[in-house]
Amino acid sequence: MIVSTLLRSPVWAADFRNFLPLLYLAGTLIVGALVIVMINRWRKSEKQLGPNASDELAQYRALYEQGAISREEYQKLRSLLGGEIRKNLDLAPRSTAQEQGTPPPADEPPPSTGIRPT
Repeated sequence: MIVSTLLRSPVWAADFRNFLPLLYLAGTLIVGALVIVMINRWRKSEKQLGPNASDELAQYRALYEQGAISREEYQKLRSLLGGEIRKNLDLAPRSTAQEQGTPPPADEPPPSTGIRPT
């Protein structure tokens, strides 16, 4: 009795020649979705192709030392790129006096090492 009931069910009555292309289509859609997800993850994790802020700052420092750019230009570039470097490293922003490169007050005695911090 159970066997006759199973044989009359729609699952057994289905023609497997029609089922196989649908199975291929479902598999292809799943593989396509996985490929799209993997490409999106790869794009989001892709590193920047150009030079980073540290490399640019080193290049501008070399230009400043050669005399190709003025001190004011170098200070502006340094403050911009320094902020970007700090943001990338998750550091706190520097105060404005430190960004402008002003030395510490001269009336303070130097530390015991005899070297003043810059």
